Amino acid sequence: MIRVFAGAVILLTLLSSFARAHEGLHEQIVAVTAKIKRDPKNASLYLQRGELYRLHRDWARATADYDRAARLQPGLTIVDLARGKMLFESRKLQQAKLVLDRFLSRQPDHVEGFVTRARVLAKMQARIEAAQDFTQALTLAPAPEPELYIERAQVVAEDERHIEDALRGLDEGIRRLGPVVTLQLLAIDLESRHKNYDAALARLDLIAAQSERKEMWLVRRAEILRNAGRIEEARATFKAALLAIESLPPHRRQNRAVTGLELRARSGLKL
Repeated sequence: MIRVFAGAVILLTLLSSFARAHEGLHEQIVAVTAKIKRDPKNASLYLQRGELYRLHRDWARATADYDRAARLQPGLTIVDLARGKMLFESRKLQQAKLVLDRFLSRQPDHVEGFVTRARVLAKMQARIEAAQDFTQALTLAPAPEPELYIERAQVVAEDERHIEDALRGLDEGIRRLGPVVTLQLLAIDLESRHKNYDAALARLDLIAAQSERKEMWLVRRAEILRNAGRIEEARATFKAALLAIESLPPHRRQNRAVTGLELRARSGLKL
């Protein structure tokens, strides 16, 4: 039981620190290999090294270590989650789904398991099933990341007929997590795509009201007005955006993001 718990902790730590694990990845593999030599029957160490190999995209060695961990400790079910991720990343989607099905049949409340299978299903173009898995993960997660709501909405919105469903899902996230800007921005994009321009502008105004800096939102508002065919309003708003940019201190105007906004605004005035 102790090793089962240790294996789960090792895996979850690695899954949540992809970038950090790449720092000195080879050295970490060497260090775990040395531990394995001292304790060759420790399944959790093979799982840990397998995850490092996965991050290194060494699929063959990762598979070998997962197999060894499973043989040493058949009850270490978290191995199937690691294997499912590896198969997904190596584009073996059908195999990944089968392994994740098995994992979730044994761990039916595992958030990361549902998220991983949702991503596999999305790549397989099984959008309805992917959305269902994202929903299950969001239901189970005590404090979900906004990105999960975004991923679900993106999957649902791939079918133009279901953009309203995607928007409802984003609004659910906003009610649960608060006015997260990334959720609002995707909602604005979807409203615009669906030609719900007034709704997009209303959402944008809510964000702008909470922000001290207005230039970004003015440019975005002008672009929505332009797409809606409200050309004179768009011109006036592009001009307001340029005035806001010109009022910034010089060091801020030299910022790449601000420079990009200025270019968009000046381009917009050529309507």
